Amino acid sequence: MADETRELAKFAAGFTYDQIPARVRSLALDLIVDQLGVEIGCSEMPWAKQVREVYRRNGGTPEATVVRYGERLPASSAALINSTFGHSFEYDDANPLTHGHLGAELVPSLMAIGEREHSSGRNFLTALVAAYEVRGRIGWAVSPNMLERGGPQYSTTCGPFGVATGVGKLLGLDAEGIRNALGVAGTFSGGLMQYDHGGGSVKRLFTAIGASSGIQAAHLAQGGITGPEGILEGARGLLRIYPSDYQPERLVADFGKQWMIDHLLFKPYSCCALIHPAIDALKKIITANDLKADGIESIEVGYPKGFYDHAAITSPKDLLGMQFSTSYTLAITVLKGRNTPREYTMEVLVDARIRALASKVRLWEDLGLDKYFEGHMPARVKVRTTSGAVHEELVIDAKGSMGAPFSSDEVDDKFRSQVADVFGAERCEKLLGVLRNIDTLDDVAKLPPMLVVKNGK
Repeated sequence: MADETRELAKFAAGFTYDQIPARVRSLALDLIVDQLGVEIGCSEMPWAKQVREVYRRNGGTPEATVVRYGERLPASSAALINSTFGHSFEYDDANPLTHGHLGAELVPSLMAIGEREHSSGRNFLTALVAAYEVRGRIGWAVSPNMLERGGPQYSTTCGPFGVATGVGKLLGLDAEGIRNALGVAGTFSGGLMQYDHGGGSVKRLFTAIGASSGIQAAHLAQGGITGPEGILEGARGLLRIYPSDYQPERLVADFGKQWMIDHLLFKPYSCCALIHPAIDALKKIITANDLKADGIESIEVGYPKGFYDHAAITSPKDLLGMQFSTSYTLAITVLKGRNTPREYTMEVLVDARIRALASKVRLWEDLGLDKYFEGHMPARVKVRTTSGAVHEELVIDAKGSMGAPFSSDEVDDKFRSQVADVFGAERCEKLLGVLRNIDTLDDVAKLPPMLVVKNGK
């Protein structure tokens, strides 16, 4: 077996800003805008406040800034808090090919270290692209079997490797240093997915756990701690331990030709990404046939085998459960007309109309969609009306994904929807201008103060 881990480390260490294709640069900027918008907009969720308070009390050397609130804490603590903000309400990016939430893993981690190290905007963006590529390829190599088997979760399993890569690059580690960081990151890799059956707010921290672990791994490697060779492809490496159909060749295949960031998905809906194509399909049916809730007899949703069990909660007990419930989410689509964070509340969870319509939703494993399992987000929706008519819609690529992409303008509009009410419209636009040109900053430490509320805005 080839030494793929070492090849990834060599790629990351040698990667330069000038090697970033224009398309990849644009997507990386979209990712930064999307993630920071969600961090600001979702930072007041109860679990986000709880995490912030825990690490605020712990204190420590003031190295990096907590988004929106402005506390300065150790870089690892700030990264963990900001990553929690960014993943706190299922509104952050996803990736149908690599799985996980790479923006919430990488952006807050590299921002915190970049602030502490006074990295240039060019170096920050270069580290982000390199880290995304390494992290994405690791997720691709263990896909799709790991999701189908029910875990472990991608952001806690693969995330530490990507973060260790990007942080290591910002710290100036050479290829051997990044290889050691990857080896150490393997010690932190893990994370169970029972949340998609049993709920629990700890799921909101999964990207943060990956972020914190990756930062620790890079720091330990910088300090001289060595990691085992072959941590990914070796006899007891990541790819051997979890899935049965691991594909190590994907770790290095078509470097410079196929970019993992091309496959990212920006979420228009605040729920599990696997439900998004069902929302898109249902909205098309509703619009085409002018349907209302009282005219719906039943809704059937077909998913590929690997998706089916990840979004099948039928009686959610909390908001996370509702966001992983196809039935409740589609009821919200019909009755509320949209699926933004504002629609996922405890009041909606106990709403009798939502519950009644949710009880009419049934899921099935659509074997015809299995061929789209990897790299797509498919769903087939059938709506039977009270008059006996049946309407069917198939969506292969959810809105916001590579097959139905967001434009940069749509990413900016989502950012405004999260930030303008917090910072005010004028300041929001100024911040957008800075983020769209982050690679022109001589010091990314100039950015975090712009992400903090001042004088009420």
